[in-house]
Amino acid sequence: MKKIIYSLFLIMCINGIHAQCLSSETEFKNYFDKNINSLDPIEGTWSISITCKKYADEKLVSSETSQNIGSLTIIKDGEKFIACDVKYKTNNMTFTKTAIDGIYISNLHVLKDGSNYTANATLTGGTLLEYSLDQNEDDIRNYYIDMAKEDGKEYSERDLKYIVAHTKLVDEYMWIKLSPSKNEYKSTKQSTGTGFAISSNGYIATCNHVIDGATSIKVKGIGGNFAKEYNAKVISADVNNDLAIIKIEDASFTTLGIIPYTIKATTSEVGSNIFLLGYPLTATMGDEIKLTDGIISAKSGYKGDITSYQISAAAQPGNSGGPLFDKTGNLIGVVNAKHVEAENATYAVKSSYLLNLIESLPITLTLQTVNILTWKTLPDQVKSIKNFVYIIEVN
Repeated sequence: MKKIIYSLFLIMCINGIHAQCLSSETEFKNYFDKNINSLDPIEGTWSISITCKKYADEKLVSSETSQNIGSLTIIKDGEKFIACDVKYKTNNMTFTKTAIDGIYISNLHVLKDGSNYTANATLTGGTLLEYSLDQNEDDIRNYYIDMAKEDGKEYSERDLKYIVAHTKLVDEYMWIKLSPSKNEYKSTKQSTGTGFAISSNGYIATCNHVIDGATSIKVKGIGGNFAKEYNAKVISADVNNDLAIIKIEDASFTTLGIIPYTIKATTSEVGSNIFLLGYPLTATMGDEIKLTDGIISAKSGYKGDITSYQISAAAQPGNSGGPLFDKTGNLIGVVNAKHVEAENATYAVKSSYLLNLIESLPITLTLQTVNILTWKTLPDQVKSIKNFVYIIEVN
């Protein structure tokens, strides 16, 4: 199966020239050195391995891995990231960020025949990038024609049609980062998200991807004071559901106050009115809390994920970890993503999963049992809630 394993990678290397592709390893090194403190985690030089899997009638019949078949260097080009090959001076593969940290949309354009291959690429820990590309019908057909020629055989058109209809070829790509290494990055790179109070003694909920890998966590906005920062630490994280609980650990901290909302344990219905609060794009939009509203569009999230809602309220980077409320002020979810290829499609993890995480803590938290927002208007609800929604700053 060597032929098909190398096919897409070689096509990527020998077709197309991109004006933004740097021309030497020295230029790449200078680029990384100059931008080391602002690089996206996907930027760098990567070693690539491919595992080709062949399925017949949906059953795996063979799997073959080729290690270290080559390397590509990814750099930013406008709103996208391009994968460059120094040897061939080529690029026809790009990656586009999504609202979910660590998830990119990869696109491989084959200039030879105009084909496009797209996949969701997952970046783990900044050092491992993985995605899969399904071979199209022409790839499968050509693969079997070539295999037959090597064996001195020839398939009939009827046989080829049957094979193509019943065969699936999948290339699973694994990229391992070679440089820059983690110790080359400076510790001043900062990101922000949103969090909200769940217990008055300093416990705050947010998204796991907001605090994942943090060397320090600071909370701003307690009591409405954005000039004061409080140190916090991670108490518990649910990686699968993208949730985390942090706690204020600061000598000057006293209390978060009486929390005005309750956390809903049951699922809300499609069509329910909702609103979310958070601190998106604080560098340009400032520290004032931002409100968006809408409805629950679906009781499932990205690719049918039953742990999440899809909502019509808009969200931006920085909204992650923010609270989602129903019209009576019950907390029903935690905002964690949006669909970059769809209009008005934001996702929020259902509050029942947050309650599960709270219940798993080694201590018992005292949660609010009385919702004082029920009969208030939306402006009054926001006034009551805003001092319990915070900016989370992470280094």
